[in-house]
Amino acid sequence: MTQITDLEFKVQELVTLLEASKQLNSNIEMEEVLENILLQMVQIVGAEAGTLWVLDKERQQIKASAAYGPSASDILNIELELDEGIVGKVIRTGEAQLIEHVASNPDWTDRVDHSSGFVTKSMITVPLTVKGNVLGALQLLNKKDIAFFSEQDIRLAVALANQSALALHNSQMYDELQRMLLSMIRTLAKVLDARDPYTAGHSERVAKYSLWIAQKLEFDAHTCEELYKAALLHDIGKIGIADDILRKPDRLTNEEYEAIKQHTVIGADILSNMEPKDAVAHAMETALSHHERLDGTGYPHGLPGDDIPLFARIVGVADAFDAMTTARSYSEGLSFRLGAEELIRCRGTLFDSEAVDAFTAILADCDYELERYEK
Repeated sequence: MTQITDLEFKVQELVTLLEASKQLNSNIEMEEVLENILLQMVQIVGAEAGTLWVLDKERQQIKASAAYGPSASDILNIELELDEGIVGKVIRTGEAQLIEHVASNPDWTDRVDHSSGFVTKSMITVPLTVKGNVLGALQLLNKKDIAFFSEQDIRLAVALANQSALALHNSQMYDELQRMLLSMIRTLAKVLDARDPYTAGHSERVAKYSLWIAQKLEFDAHTCEELYKAALLHDIGKIGIADDILRKPDRLTNEEYEAIKQHTVIGADILSNMEPKDAVAHAMETALSHHERLDGTGYPHGLPGDDIPLFARIVGVADAFDAMTTARSYSEGLSFRLGAEELIRCRGTLFDSEAVDAFTAILADCDYELERYEK
């Protein structure tokens, strides 16, 4: 129990840090940050094109993460070695470069131009630096209307880069916190699942199935991510269920079943104590309501139809399917095919119709996998 409590505290800390970092930048999504930085710089300096390169320290490469101009789509995702080209030199040295005749520069590599078909004549390359750490570099290519960039252009680019680097840093910090939070939630889910040998991996499978449903329903990336995290935590309330009930190899008595039903209320209560509330609102609703059923026969509150939160309706389908297809000491579990048939049978009465249709369509597309799981 101490291990679980420690993980709860760590999750709480990460949720708080995540929300705090989110306030540092209104355009917190990495892609938006990079595009906004680049567009701002190109327009103000008056360049024909531009590329924003981000340093990947783990892979020891520099990646074109945003591009603007006639060949932008061909430049995106090109990767350079750390010692390659003018951009590599600027990132290594942390010093800006203004180059009038690119082709005659000894550090110039034409690999990017060759890949994109763009012809670079002159350029400004400035580092993106925060607290002495170079995060990447920004290149502005071919001054519009006149032949070359000026010293005033490079001063302006450096000033803008200093501000823009902070936005990039904030976005990277946010992404890192997201990864840490997800990793910690996964660890907590595994610790919970490990208490019951018959449900090992249950939370991860339910999260995976829920994500498949969301993607099939064409939810946006942020909503899919929030649903995935909520699904991982849907059974967190089992922390408060006694081991002799949770790990019982036989069928539960009515009294024991009533006790285990309380995991929904316990889970919502645990998550309600986390701050800020907005960061865990979906997870709290899902923990509380994933056993509600459309006809009002579910628990804990007997909510009917659309009164059940959407995330809980989706996780309810995924959770029921995994429960039906998991072997127990008293049941070998259904095949995937029979589990899907049971969802369809209860479609619109117990389970959300759209979620069932999406999930069973995915299962039908994986017919070979269905056959593998036939008993």
